[in-house]
Amino acid sequence: MFYWFVESQHAPATDPVILWTNGGPGCSGLGGFLGENGPFRVGPGGRELTSNDHAWNKVANMVFIEQPYAQQDFFISSESYGGHYMPTLAQSLRAAKDRGRRARCDFLRRSRPFRGIFLGNPLTYMPYRNHGQYGTAWGHQLLPAPLWRRYESAGCATSFPNITGEMDLILGGFDAYALDFDKCGTPAAAGRHERRQLRRAVLRASRAASEGAGAPALEAEGPYEPCIQDFLHEYLNREDVQTAIHVKPGAKWGMCSDSVSDAYDLNDVNAPMMPIWQELIEGGGLNIMIYSGDDDSVCATLGSQQFVWDLGYGAKPGKAWQAWKVSDQVAGFVTDFAVPSLGAFRFATVHGAGHMVPATQPARSLALLQAFLAKTEDVAKPTVVV
Repeated sequence: MFYWFVESQHAPATDPVILWTNGGPGCSGLGGFLGENGPFRVGPGGRELTSNDHAWNKVANMVFIEQPYAQQDFFISSESYGGHYMPTLAQSLRAAKDRGRRARCDFLRRSRPFRGIFLGNPLTYMPYRNHGQYGTAWGHQLLPAPLWRRYESAGCATSFPNITGEMDLILGGFDAYALDFDKCGTPAAAGRHERRQLRRAVLRASRAASEGAGAPALEAEGPYEPCIQDFLHEYLNREDVQTAIHVKPGAKWGMCSDSVSDAYDLNDVNAPMMPIWQELIEGGGLNIMIYSGDDDSVCATLGSQQFVWDLGYGAKPGKAWQAWKVSDQVAGFVTDFAVPSLGAFRFATVHGAGHMVPATQPARSLALLQAFLAKTEDVAKPTVVV
């Protein structure tokens, strides 16, 4: 398994270690490394690298896809289908730690100081996701009121393809993962491979649910083409680059794997993650932040709000839906929940950010990460590294 480690530009010996992987399912963490939160961005034609001024390794050591080998505080982070990867990985890490403690295993006890989860725009529960997509489009006033009322009268169910099909047709001219950003052909379109992969999983799950309910199967969408200038693909398939990063000769890199995605059991795609989140939160000791770009309709803030509030925890006094700012502009809202443990659980929105928050709002993404790592309760005033 390939991984790429980059040291913190601040204090690598003491700064925490963060594992990052992309979603999909079946997408490479190098998409984040070279297109979102890594220290470099790939230029046109895959010919050059430019520095990312808002890279997450400004404040943390970053491991893209593998496990860390140091003893600093360790966090895990992802987005999208990471809403399944991260809680289940956290569950496994905690179980391994407990086994090591019971067995007096020094390696497991000391080498995995697992501290928390920083997760963006997660897929948590398919019904929440489905309602979130169309509800967000309605909130943006992209749908006509009569059609929305028909959807509501049908119980906001996606098992009525005549209704959802009409909405999909209207929304076809927008990037569902970043409604207010230009479509392919601009830097704002970063991450379309991963988006396509999630859409495939959603369509498979929706078809299975519709068929199981006796309703007509939803039609699969047409080809979802990536951007014409696929910089990452060109760069990572250069022979000189592969030699420099110690890739096995003859390897062919792709952002996402259809075979991996299609092999995922639909029971996993449809499984609700809320019980696992409750287990992690109530087990204590973890710093958990769910953040959500509010311009994403596919794993929408609307759906994530259903998830975080339905867990049953109220907000701490004075800590509900507080504005936080970057450069004197409201960057979103944050809620700090009162949980029955020594851990922390917070939900933050990132205003004007799409599905790939570090790509669409890099400064706000880095500011939020800094506040998360600092364990500050005043997320409304994070320090911004520019």
